[in-house]
Amino acid sequence: MKINFSKVTFSPAEIDFVLIRLSQAEKLGYVRKRYEDNIYLLRSYSGVEEKGISPKWNVKIYRYSDRRIGHSIVCVDFFVLEHLVEENYDFFIPPDLHLLRIDDAGWGFPLCGVMVGVSDEKIVKTETVPIEYFKKGGKHRFTLKKYLAKYADLAVNLIDEFQATPESHRIEICSGYINQPLREKLRRLGFDVRVVEIKGLLQERLENFYKKYVFLTVGADIYYDPKDMKKSDIPKAYYRCLQYGLKHCPEQIKTGWQALQEI
Repeated sequence: MKINFSKVTFSPAEIDFVLIRLSQAEKLGYVRKRYEDNIYLLRSYSGVEEKGISPKWNVKIYRYSDRRIGHSIVCVDFFVLEHLVEENYDFFIPPDLHLLRIDDAGWGFPLCGVMVGVSDEKIVKTETVPIEYFKKGGKHRFTLKKYLAKYADLAVNLIDEFQATPESHRIEICSGYINQPLREKLRRLGFDVRVVEIKGLLQERLENFYKKYVFLTVGADIYYDPKDMKKSDIPKAYYRCLQYGLKHCPEQIKTGWQALQEI
């Protein structure tokens, strides 16, 4: 059975077929079952890193509900799901090519733009989507989502600086929302693109670059990395940064965010 995963809803027969193939993938060690307390959730799986699928990858399959006219599938990357369902397990062996990694910084920070970083594990190159793309007004206003195309264009330019081609390089990219259109654009260009959890040199240097960018932009060392904080401390840091922005640099606030649109 060939399934069109671009659909919103799926028939019981299609879902049964997907579940059979995912169960087979689980037996072979490619995915791991996840358990959640949700009466509408039929099945949930995450990837197994040792088999070439990032644990950041996951798929959730939901049954009919009052608000859905059919079964639904929520997935981090349907490209991976397609290969699992088609039993194309050879896909999960990465090609023997040079590697570039891509990550973002600043998406969850209430001030300033968002930075994209590309690394060959030796050097890190960065570009920044300006704050104008995250404001509620103007030609680049946030609701138009032009920041997605801008981010993708900047990333492709950075990749070109590494003289990377689909024949010479493969790409690993963070699973974040802002990276999804870039991921698909790179695949259309012919690159082998894998969704992974970015760690190490790129993550560390990109956070430092973004910290310096914020300092130079707003004149204060106020950036915080939520990955290094307790969850209970993040709202406090967020509030402090927002208050600083309101007082010293309101033009740098991401007013396009729904929570900040009244500012």
